[in-house]
Amino acid sequence: YPEWDATLHLIDSFPIPAGWRRFRSIDFGFTNPYVCQWWAIDGDGRLYLYREIYRTQRLVEDHARQIVALSQGETIEATVADHDAEDRATLERYGVYTQPATKDVSPGIQAVQARLRRAGDGKPRLYVLRDALVDTDPALLSAKKPTCTEEEMAGYVWQGAVEGRATKEEPLK
Repeated sequence: YPEWDATLHLIDSFPIPAGWRRFRSIDFGFTNPYVCQWWAIDGDGRLYLYREIYRTQRLVEDHARQIVALSQGETIEATVADHDAEDRATLERYGVYTQPATKDVSPGIQAVQARLRRAGDGKPRLYVLRDALVDTDPALLSAKKPTCTEEEMAGYVWQGAVEGRATKEEPLK
């Protein structure tokens, strides 16, 4: 994401006002990171990533327990997750109800790019709080891989052309 600018998009933590809408997004993973993000939306439609689990090598039920504990006292409007029925059922068993995500890669990337750009008021429509990450995954850290969404932003690598075929518009895992 060339639009990502840590000096602009990465901000200090602040108490999220009670009246702001909140939702979660989940991307299942075990070898690749399992990511659960908590988002808040202000009155101007700006998104704030205020909490994040970004871990490998953990079971969905362990994540579910942590999600429930971390969400205590919050009203979460919706949780959007990958389509995996078994993983979604495991979350539901712990009270984390999900709806399936739209998995169209290119429109999703374009939506993030648009939110990273400055709007008419000079401010972007997406921010990441500096202390959003709940805890650092030691396996990712020792492998020198991204340990949170913030670290992914500048490091996306796009699919290259393969044997003369057109480039796929999606990042490599």
